Amino acid sequence: MKKDINRITFFNFLSILLLQGIAMISAPLFSRLLGTSGYGSLASFTAWSNMACIVLSLQSNETIVNARQEYGEQEQPGYQSSIMVLSILGFLVGGGILMVFAGLLKMERLTLLLILMNAFGIFAVNFLSSKFTYEFKADKNMLLSIFMSVANFGVSLLLVLNMPMEQRYYGRLLGGVISYFAVGAVGSVLILAKGKVLYRAAYWKLCLTLGIPLIFQNLAYALLGSSDILMLEQLAGASASGIYSYALTMAGIIFTIFTALNSSWVPFFYDDMKQGREEAVRSRASHFLELYTVLCAGFILLVREVFCIYADKSFWNGAELIPIFVVSYFVNMLCTFPVNFEILRKKTTVVAASTVAAALVNLLLNYVLIRAMGMTGAALATLLARVIQLAMHEWYTRCVLGKKDYPFPPLPGLKCTAALAVVFVLFYVLKDVWLLRWGLGAAIGLWELAQIRRRNGLM
Repeated sequence: MKKDINRITFFNFLSILLLQGIAMISAPLFSRLLGTSGYGSLASFTAWSNMACIVLSLQSNETIVNARQEYGEQEQPGYQSSIMVLSILGFLVGGGILMVFAGLLKMERLTLLLILMNAFGIFAVNFLSSKFTYEFKADKNMLLSIFMSVANFGVSLLLVLNMPMEQRYYGRLLGGVISYFAVGAVGSVLILAKGKVLYRAAYWKLCLTLGIPLIFQNLAYALLGSSDILMLEQLAGASASGIYSYALTMAGIIFTIFTALNSSWVPFFYDDMKQGREEAVRSRASHFLELYTVLCAGFILLVREVFCIYADKSFWNGAELIPIFVVSYFVNMLCTFPVNFEILRKKTTVVAASTVAAALVNLLLNYVLIRAMGMTGAALATLLARVIQLAMHEWYTRCVLGKKDYPFPPLPGLKCTAALAVVFVLFYVLKDVWLLRWGLGAAIGLWELAQIRRRNGLM
């Protein structure tokens, strides 16, 4: 197992380039095929699937990193197969209960069944991704991500093109369900066959102790990320929800980049902390923070024109929202430092409590701001909720949990936040002066390339 952060980051970024290349083809194609209403309905289905995945999976995949701290390498396959069984039971029991009470949920049983199948597929693919991430197998993670993206696109396009306009939304939906469920089922069987452990009390105890608080944390996180879409559909209509979702998809490129960087950094964070290499932790974190700030700044400065080329004209109103989404993702990135420290210390209950609080604040702000400001209100509500979430995590880790050994100083984060705030303002001030914005973006990019060359690596 080669623990080379530059090699791992290379594979993660190569994965991004290939995935975004596919997305550059698929997103505008499906937006035109589905229309704003169909795109909004698809976003709602995806949101429900993600929430079902979080609850019914018992968040077993989130405990893989903790098992690597608790047990030796030889026990990892057994742990993974045992908690896979636990999650399958969660889907069978929880899914059965939901099917019985489908009427109370005001949902057709067929729709609910598709949600459950999609949710299981998402869980199993995420399980494989977590396994590869913490085993430092970035090449396999890349291949998995690319295969899922190509399969989802291919099956969905085949179905959509063979359906009438009013049913194309179902084709896109079924494409995702088929591809994720098929890969998830095969992956689950492989995990079980390799580990050969169906039940072990110690494994289930660790999984449930850490996983159950994370259900609330990730459910709240999903609400934090999707309640705006669901409430927009109810308060402003499917068309507004579709425009909002499409702009969020464009901004999601920067979140995908964060995922790649985080997947490269987090395994080394846990490994370095275990070995007491705190200076290495601070150095990698500083480079991570600087790189992501530059990427966010460049994205904000360049995105307006790209979005207008990328999207159908009916979606262009969403361009004004993208900088708000990017800043929200940046705040989310700042949260990753205290949150990973809390998880390292097994304080998953605290992680969950802060996210639940932020989600409740977001629901309240959505209700008020969507009525007052429409799509802009929804975007601002999520940003404000994330800022509150960050403040709670920072207070807890600096003032309560890690008074002496929390390894991340506040100054680098404050500097990067101030720099991104300036770029955020420039997006709106210079919205009609594209040449100046693009020139500034190029200058920032060249500066960061010089920094990367100086330190001989991304992080």
